[in-house]
Amino acid sequence: MYTWGYLKDAILSKLDLEEEEAETMNFLRRFPFYANEAMTQICSAIKPKKTFFEIEVNPTKYKTEWKDDRFVKTEIVDEEGNLDIPLTMPDDFISFGDDVNTIDEDIGYGTMLEREAFDEDFSYHGYNQIICHKKGKYRISYNARWLTFGSFQNSKVLEAPTDVLDCIPSYVASQCMKVDDEVKSSIFRNEYEMFLARIDNTDFKSNKTLTIGGDW
Repeated sequence: MYTWGYLKDAILSKLDLEEEEAETMNFLRRFPFYANEAMTQICSAIKPKKTFFEIEVNPTKYKTEWKDDRFVKTEIVDEEGNLDIPLTMPDDFISFGDDVNTIDEDIGYGTMLEREAFDEDFSYHGYNQIICHKKGKYRISYNARWLTFGSFQNSKVLEAPTDVLDCIPSYVASQCMKVDDEVKSSIFRNEYEMFLARIDNTDFKSNKTLTIGGDW
């Protein structure tokens, strides 16, 4: 795993600068901004983090109260149940994914059944929202950013694939040199494009074995 310190040193090496020189030239504070630009491009077009948004929709809850010399279970409607209202995807959202969306549905007697979620269960709303139409626990596939760069300590471990992180120093160096040296900037940009072309974006889901039902 790379750290932010390693990535920063890689950028400085490409620029052929010491950290103090980069600070004087006002480059150092720009590194996270340029790194985020590269991360957005990589995750949008080449290799996103494929993950799931999990949300429990439960518009109905129960309370127990003493009535007529016995405990009575009363059904109440919970305003926080998230039913039929737009729900916004997490902050790292890039786009909706192509994996199987699922719902854990209560089929009675406290038994939950996991099955594929269909259009009558939920619908997409806008570019980053869903609307759930049934009670249950949903897992919605989406493509996310690997991480968002900020004011990291040098020892901060970057939780992203190595081939993704290897692209970032060339892009940052290209952006830093853009104003003062267009030739060097173009060289770094070409290098960045070559790194992008070599990212492994294999989708392991295609390796699943399919079982056909119906006694075929």
